[in-house]
Amino acid sequence: MPDEQTTPEHRGGVGADKAPAVNSGSGASVGRRKPSSGRSAGWWAVCSVLVILAVIIGGYGCLLYVNLNPDSGPDGFQVRRVASTASNYLSSDPSVTSAEATGAEANINGSSVTVDAHLKDGTSVEAAANLLASTRQKTLQQEPDYSGDFIISVSWTVKGSTIDVDVQCQRDPEAIRTDVKRALTPVGEARTFTGSIDAYTTLTIDYGQVTALPTSLTQPSVPDSSKTFTMNGWKVTSTPKTDGQFSNPPFDQIITAAGQASPTGTIDLDGTTLSVTGLVTEENKGLTPEAAAPVVHAVADCRAAGLTTLKLNIWALNTTSDVADPWLTFTCNNGTLTPTHESTRGQDEAAILNKAAEL
Repeated sequence: MPDEQTTPEHRGGVGADKAPAVNSGSGASVGRRKPSSGRSAGWWAVCSVLVILAVIIGGYGCLLYVNLNPDSGPDGFQVRRVASTASNYLSSDPSVTSAEATGAEANINGSSVTVDAHLKDGTSVEAAANLLASTRQKTLQQEPDYSGDFIISVSWTVKGSTIDVDVQCQRDPEAIRTDVKRALTPVGEARTFTGSIDAYTTLTIDYGQVTALPTSLTQPSVPDSSKTFTMNGWKVTSTPKTDGQFSNPPFDQIITAAGQASPTGTIDLDGTTLSVTGLVTEENKGLTPEAAAPVVHAVADCRAAGLTTLKLNIWALNTTSDVADPWLTFTCNNGTLTPTHESTRGQDEAAILNKAAEL
């Protein structure tokens, strides 16, 4: 009898019919996670780069904004501290009735601080000068790195003079003290002081209407200044030389001489140049030797008058003519006035000099 052979059919069980199952799901899962981890690391790197770029761009943008708008940055904080320190210091002084920071700005053109202070009426010039100098010293001790403009606008009345001036305080305290006292020397005689002392505008010292020449007219002042008065209908403006010294022409004699030709006009002294306008009353006649000669005669000793040039306007005050050079001009040579021009204009100047020599 043949031996029974074990066949697959007889091994029974499902396992005999099927190959061992492979856990394909687990293996596939592991295989899929590996590229996922690589992508995740790449995303982190990209995000990190983007964050760094954002920080750099943001920082640069902030820096650019502050550079274009300094008032929003450290410079802006500094000007406000300077303004606050100055106004608080002034407010604490018993001679100050009010003090307020009216300007504190930093921009691409520079920084500026302006403080308005009103003093008690009757405060002496010396006390005011000392206060301004000490305010500068105290303020810039607190902010030694500040280099912008620092203006104190100060106003009050003393000895019948009204003072309303801006004082540049971004400089040595002693220079502030000296210039304020020098500029306000005519207090008690001049009626008003306006403009600025060593700032952006001219200091104007106005004596108003007078019947005699002001005694302080030739006293030195700050270089960028002028003194003005009106006498017998003629308005006189005198501006010093670059050192603050004034020339001394005989204004009373000039006014008397000019008054023979016209009741009103202007006389301007700019350093060493004297200009007279108003000697012509009829435009179609121009300047006649008879009208000009008395004025020329009044300053014939041009060296003693401190003049280098005399200019006489050849048109009427209300002229509508547009003339490039509406002047007859005389030059002081060795103490004597001589014609400046040649040709016809020079002949007109010579005729006036000849007429003046007859007086």
